[in-house]
Amino acid sequence: MSALRLTGVVALTIVGLGAAYAAELPLAVGFSVGLGALIWSVLRCGVVSGHKALLRMMGEGVGHTKEVVWILLLVGLLIPTWTAGGVIDYMVGAGLRLLDPAWIVTFGFVFASIVAMTLGTSTGTLSSVGIPLMGVAAHLGVPLPLMAGALVSGAFVGDRTSPFSSAHQLVASSAGVPERSLFRLLQPTTYAAFGIALAVFATFDGVGAWGAGEEDLGVVYGSAAGGSWLLALPPALLLLAIMFRLRTRYAFVVGIVAGIAVGASLQGGTALQWIGWLWGGYASAEGSADPGSAVSHGKGLAGMVELVVLIALAGAYNGIMEGAGIVRPIAARLLGKRPSLVGATARTGLFGLGLGLVSCTQTLPIMMTARSLAAAWTERFPREHLARVTADTSLLLAALVPWNMIAVLCGTIVGVPVERYAPYALFLWLPPLLTLAWSAWRGRRVRAVTIKDADPDEVFSGRG
Repeated sequence: MSALRLTGVVALTIVGLGAAYAAELPLAVGFSVGLGALIWSVLRCGVVSGHKALLRMMGEGVGHTKEVVWILLLVGLLIPTWTAGGVIDYMVGAGLRLLDPAWIVTFGFVFASIVAMTLGTSTGTLSSVGIPLMGVAAHLGVPLPLMAGALVSGAFVGDRTSPFSSAHQLVASSAGVPERSLFRLLQPTTYAAFGIALAVFATFDGVGAWGAGEEDLGVVYGSAAGGSWLLALPPALLLLAIMFRLRTRYAFVVGIVAGIAVGASLQGGTALQWIGWLWGGYASAEGSADPGSAVSHGKGLAGMVELVVLIALAGAYNGIMEGAGIVRPIAARLLGKRPSLVGATARTGLFGLGLGLVSCTQTLPIMMTARSLAAAWTERFPREHLARVTADTSLLLAALVPWNMIAVLCGTIVGVPVERYAPYALFLWLPPLLTLAWSAWRGRRVRAVTIKDADPDEVFSGRG
């Protein structure tokens, strides 16, 4: 397939998604335009040998989305379960009693960062600590996009940097560098981005005067939920399950089962009522003017059907792109013949963003950026710098695309769409800017090397 035809397919995909998003239509409708254009193009150009091969590629691509689909469906069960059972109200009450309201945004960022570095998962972090803290923020009068941005920022500190993170490991394996080397090479941009984000969130807290006159809310919400310490068990068990490296979807099952067991024993409700809540969602304060009512709800399984369809279509799209090897020839020409380190960094970041826009996944931009550019990159620069740039751009920028799977998951969990919290999600867009500045400064000191010359310790210390 020619570069011009591929550009047309990508443009149609982005336009279709953007139009559906602007018109408030299901994103799956908009994405179908790009998928249809891709199918027509690969068949017309003979890139794929027949319909059977095409269907096989699409099926393999859909199969790779199973874990995301499982998590999305389980999130659809988890939130209404915890809401109906009083878990969220109890956790909100506990947070209001224990936390200093004046520094809630800063605390949320730091605490989410610590948990994410321990767990190595953004979705697990947001589900276990993000949901209760969003409730606390709502009752204190904190703007929900600000709190969501702080929590998502903290979650991605671990998603990008933790040695336990599958995304971090994928960057290292795709770029062909040891995880230890990648962790060390990320430290300058990690510390700088974390420090800037911490200062900004502390400034918001300093001028926010959150929770003024709300001293008794902790008692009110704790009492409303029944006040039993058993309500702390579901999130605690979810957190422990992830800490002990249980697969994320099984950890969610633990949290859901515990939530139903504790909630049914303390709050009551018939079996039919619980089934209805799990399917259609639960609202704890329908029609309430309370700002926290926007958080204390869940869509249920029915509300996730549209997103599951989108993810399945995105999986089919990715399957064709990977199976037909469409991107690799263009990626090989992307860097040019003799790019500077800062120029190569900028082009690599834009390439990763483009993949995040059309692939609707976080995984494909990471793999395609690192694998497709490796040969051209290592002709001039150490491989470790490609891993750094991939982690600082492709891994994070996908979470800023409203229709990308990882962004959909995060927005669903915190209850705030990505376009609303994106300006406050500082750790998603600071590292790309900082890694560009780092490349500009280091570009004069990084000599041309081949893959055999590159030494991780020399590259990191500046002797390379």
